[in-house]
This record gives sequence, C-alpha cells and structure tokens, in this order.
Amino acid sequence: MALNKDQRRLLLLIVGAYFLLAIVYAQATPPLEASDEYKHYPVVQHIQNQRELPILDPNEPGLWLQEGTQPPLYYIIMAGLTSWIDTSDLEDVHRVNPHAFVGNPNQLGNKNLIIHQPEREAFPWQGTVLAIYVIRLASILLGIGTIMLTARLGTLLFDPRIGLMAAMLVAFNPMFIFVNAAVNNDSLAIFLAHLGLFLLIRLWREAPDPRRHWMRYTVLGLVLGLGMLSKLSIGGLFLVAGFTLAWLAWRRRHWSYLIGGGSLILIVALLVLLPWLIRNLNLYGDLTGLDVFVQVQGTRDQPLTLVGWRGEFGTFYRSFWGLFGGVNVSAPEWIYLIFNLLAIVGTAGFVIWAWGQWRTGKDRSVSKQETTARPSYDGLSLLLIWPLILFFLLVRWNIISPAFQGRLLFPALGSVTIIWSVGLLALVPSALKNKLALGIGLAAMAITALLPWLAIRPAYAYPKPLTAVPEAARFGPITFQVDDGALQLVGVEVPPGQSVAPGGDPVELVLYWMASQPIDRDLLSAVNILGRSNQTVGRVNRYPAGGMVPTSQWDSGQIWRDVYRLFPSTDAIGPAQLTIRAALYDPIQKSDLPAYGPDGMPIDLLLVGEARLEADRLGLSATNEIDVALTDGIRIQGYDLNPEIPSPGDSVELTLLWQATATPLQEYTVFVHLIDSTGNQVAGADAPPVNGDYPTTYWLAGEQIVDKHSLLLPDNLPSGKYSLAVGMYNPNTGVRVPRIDGMGDTIQWPFVIKPSG
Repeated sequence: MALNKDQRRLLLLIVGAYFLLAIVYAQATPPLEASDEYKHYPVVQHIQNQRELPILDPNEPGLWLQEGTQPPLYYIIMAGLTSWIDTSDLEDVHRVNPHAFVGNPNQLGNKNLIIHQPEREAFPWQGTVLAIYVIRLASILLGIGTIMLTARLGTLLFDPRIGLMAAMLVAFNPMFIFVNAAVNNDSLAIFLAHLGLFLLIRLWREAPDPRRHWMRYTVLGLVLGLGMLSKLSIGGLFLVAGFTLAWLAWRRRHWSYLIGGGSLILIVALLVLLPWLIRNLNLYGDLTGLDVFVQVQGTRDQPLTLVGWRGEFGTFYRSFWGLFGGVNVSAPEWIYLIFNLLAIVGTAGFVIWAWGQWRTGKDRSVSKQETTARPSYDGLSLLLIWPLILFFLLVRWNIISPAFQGRLLFPALGSVTIIWSVGLLALVPSALKNKLALGIGLAAMAITALLPWLAIRPAYAYPKPLTAVPEAARFGPITFQVDDGALQLVGVEVPPGQSVAPGGDPVELVLYWMASQPIDRDLLSAVNILGRSNQTVGRVNRYPAGGMVPTSQWDSGQIWRDVYRLFPSTDAIGPAQLTIRAALYDPIQKSDLPAYGPDGMPIDLLLVGEARLEADRLGLSATNEIDVALTDGIRIQGYDLNPEIPSPGDSVELTLLWQATATPLQEYTVFVHLIDSTGNQVAGADAPPVNGDYPTTYWLAGEQIVDKHSLLLPDNLPSGKYSLAVGMYNPNTGVRVPRIDGMGDTIQWPFVIKPSG
C-alpha cells in the first residue's frame, strides 16, 4: 500500500519539522559536547589528515580513546566530506574538562566536557568547528533516511496511518534528534539497520527465489556488511536474516533460500568486512578490536546486582527519550513521565491487539484460499525479533562495561515506534484514530522543540563575571596565594535551615571567587561537607566558574558566581551537624593552597556554612526503656550499658536514646554522673550530645538521637550499689534542664559495680 498525495505531503512536513529541530539541537549543543563527540570527531580528523585509520594503544589512547577501534565506515565518509577543511586547530579546540560531571545529571553546572572558547566557536565557523558542523548536517540527513524508512515499514506491514504515526514518533524523539545532530557513528548505523530490516521484511513477504533474484540477496548482504562496518551491534541483523531464510526454506520447502540466499548474503557481507577484520587481527589479535576497546573503556569493578539494574534503569529510559551532553543534561521529569506513559500504553495496546488477532485467527473457519493468503502484517515477527536481539546485546554488554543507555536501541527505533503506534491506535474507535495519531505527533514535536531551550542551552550558557558581590553574601575576603598571583573567596551564600538525608537531596551553596591578581594555573575548587568526626561525606572537585572558565583565564577584579550541589553519601551517619569546607586545590602540586584571613593569619580549615544531616535510621529502641520528658522539647527513651556490671577501672560505654519533641532553643551539654549511696559524685563524663557532632539546636521534632558516652571508673572505686544520673545543662550558665513531671532535673537508675578480679 502506497501513500496518497496528502499522506506524502504530511510525511514531507514531518521530515521538514525534524530537519529544522535538528538544526536547532545542533546549534544549542556546543562543538564536541554531543554524545561522545569529543572522542568520535578525532577519529574523523585523523583519517582526513593521515589517510589511514587510527591505531589504539591502551597506554596512550589518543584523543579518540576507545572510539579508535570502532568500525570505520562513518568516519571514512565524514573524513571525505570534510577533506577540504583545514582542521589543524583540533588540539586548540579539543581542550577537555577533566573534572566534568560525566553521567551525573543531578549536578548544577560543570556539564561541559570541553573548555570552550566562545570567540573561536562563533559564526562564521572555521577549521575544526566548521568541520564539526558539516558532519552534524550530514548526520541529520541520515536521520531523514531513517524517518522515511520507518514510514515505509509501517505502511508496508499495516497502513499509511501507522507508518506516518511511527515516523512522527521517530522524528520527534528528542534523543534521536540529538544523536543525529552530532558527530556520532550511530546516525549511519541507525539508518543502515532500518534499511536492512526493511529489505529483510520485503524478503519475508515476497520470498524471491535466490537463483533468479540473486541481486536482492547481494544488496541485502551489502547493507548488512556496511551496517556492521558502522557499528558492531548491527551484526545482530544477521540473526534476523538467518531466521528469515530458515522460515522461507521451511515454508517453501526449498533449502535454496537458506543455503543459496544465505551464502550470498554472508559472502558479500564478508567481502565488505574482510579488510577491516584482517587489520584488527594483525594489530590487536582479535577480529573486531573489542578487547582493546574494553581495555580503554574499562569494565565493571563489581558484578551488577538486582538493585544495580534497577538503579541503572533510570539512565536507560532517560537516555532513550533525552539525556544529553555527556549523559549529564536531563530533561524535566514531567517529559519522561509523558513519554514513558506513551510507551507503556502503546505496548499494552499492542499486546491487546495481538491477542485479538490471534483469537480471531483461531476462532474463525477459513477456506484453503484464505489460509494461503498472507495478512497485511506478514513479517511482523521480524519487527518484534530485532528489538529483542538488540536489547539482549545491550544487556550482555552492560554486564561487561557500564553502558545501559536507551539510545543504543535506536537501530530498532522504527520497529518499536511501529509497535507503539499499532497499540495506541488499537485502543480508540476508528473515528478517533487520525486525530489521536496527529495529536500525539504534534505533542511530541512541541515537547521536542522546547528541550533545547529548557535543558540544553542553559546547561552550556557561558557565565559572565560580576563586578560586585551582593551585600548579604560578602565574606572574608579569604586569600589563596599562587606564585605571583592570588585568588580570593569574597562571598558565600548558604540557604538557612538546609536539612538533607543520606543519599538524598543535596546541600546547596554559592561561592564568589575573584582574581585579585591573575594566575597562570588552572586550580580546582574543592568543596566538602563534613559529618561526624569531621569526616567527608560529600564533595565537589571541579574548575570554578561552573567548570566553564578555568582560573588561568580570569582577569584581575573579575568575580565569578559559583553554584554547588553537595550530595551526602548513602553511608553518612545521621543525624549530624554538617559543616561546609571550601578550598582551592593545585593539581600540579597535588595539595590545597594555604588560605589566609582578612587579617593575614593562616586558616587551617576554612568553614563557610552549615546544614543538617537527618537520621539514617528510624524506630530505634534501647535495651533499657525509660520515658522521661525534659523541658525545651527533649525526651529520653532508654539506654544501653556495656558492660552492664563493670569492675573498678573499667570504661563503661553508655548509649543514651534521646528523642526531640521540638527543636531545643539552646545548645545543651549532657552530664553522666556516677553517684554513691551518700549522694556524692564519684565519676563523671560531661560532653555535648553525639560528641558535639549534633548540637541540640539542630534536633528536629520526632527525631531519635543515639548518644554515646564513655564513663571511666576509678581504679580504687569500692564495689557495691550506685546510681547513674543523666541530664542536660546549659554550658554557659550551668543551669540544668528540668523534668516536665516536676521530679527535678535528673534521670537516675541503679548501677552495680562488682569487685575487681
């Protein structure tokens, strides 16, 4: 079934809208920032200049890193397209940000994989930047081929409405546009995979005799060979081809399909691949070069667990719909929700549709003529098999090396969108099908059009220096001396009352840096949150100025506003008072720079703010339960003793379980006193709760606080019966916190000391 005039016009509109959006995405993403572009383009440039493929040395992998062993077809084509451009400035443009937040979309700023030079990247483009945009344009055109093939596949298997709706879901998938608007071999691999699948489905439906129609098998072998020469995962289509030929041989009762047709496909594909395979074998000792690829990319340190798979699923679906840059620029969550809902409903609808088709075919009585006639969706099984094979290959690869990204399923994107289109339209009456298809397509286009402005452009907005610090943020100044220059911390903003949980939301702060005297080094801002015992429980180490402007590029007097997010680690022990430490780190000297206060005196530990770490455990209980309430929102719920019956000279570990019924107004000290039978104190251990790591003014209503104290018993202490007395007091006045029940200001219980020996 072919498209009519109106349907062809709609397809052209879809393609045109895709092209315009892709140009916007290409413009919104700075050079070398898109989908490993900073590794892919150096392969192209090397082939362009050296007229040979790069050789990957794991010890010195070069600018291309692991991409140096990728199948070379895409790179060769793009090197030819840009052969007229002088790209000798690559090293000046290719300035990698070694501290970028790769794979971390939760952080603010520092998304840039490259240290950019706006004046060099401005239009009119020249050199390397021009070559990158030329290749991006060529890749965008390959995406048009994928969209057209998807429309053709949907029309071939079902009807034009399915084909056009699936084409819209491909064209207006934000991640598909992003990948195709980049220097990335995926664009060619995706196109060739769709072309190969289209040829296979036509082969399935038409069953041409390989002896008379050998050219069709030859072309299929050429496409599959070229596909694998673009990306190894396209080799999965050989399994689809084997299934197709085996089915044809069984259905037609003629082995020439499997033997003759299969031989033609394999021979042609092998001829395409053979020079590259032999080169790999000679250079790396394996046919694909995958071993050296893995050496550079790295493997997992620990096997993936079920929890690990669940954790990586978020990256999987986000990178299917739109996780940009270095897998670190995400879309708003509501966009993922909409697209995921679309996928779930479409999949469910397809299952319902398929069940109905199976039931109809099983229940109806058909004539022999009807039995031999193929339904319009003959070949649908290939549409289902290909995404499953690709997903299996992705899972297998992710077990070896972290790579669970949904975009790696894009060689089967057309298959998936056709399935979803069938499912979505199957759920509505015929009168609404056209409206639903068009509505979903327009909604996807609108969302896709918003994302460059909502997500991508803001992530790479080049910061501008300030001339002054806001009055409320002024701090210090704290001076960091570097050779003949100096940087200063001149402002701090910490939102009051921040309360975070281990592994939860971040502590946020803003620092204002200034070059009082320019320096020639690129320093790192090292910002830590310190928990109990001043242990680091979260950190950010990166270039200041949002990772965009290294300190060596700062002019005297420029002030840079720098926003930080510090995520507490999952194993941080709470509750606790968090303190925020700031420093400048010299990666050459491998040490923090000394800091000096406004008076010129050195500062050992520069603390710039505080926050609260919430309890990491709930519903705690003690061995010895008591319930005594003090004023100012404090209650004791119980205690544990170790040992329970000590001897003289022992150190007794007393663990108190407090609960806050409100936030106390004062910072109190806990007293632990050993009282003899005459009421005299014979030993004591006064200390702030949690050894000072969680002052009472930080306690939250409902929170439980585990508070440990060590009570050292005198060596000459007589054995016998004593009492332990516990309570709190204001260390500034010595006034104790009274009990609410009017029974004084002390909680006491019996305590026995056994004789020594």
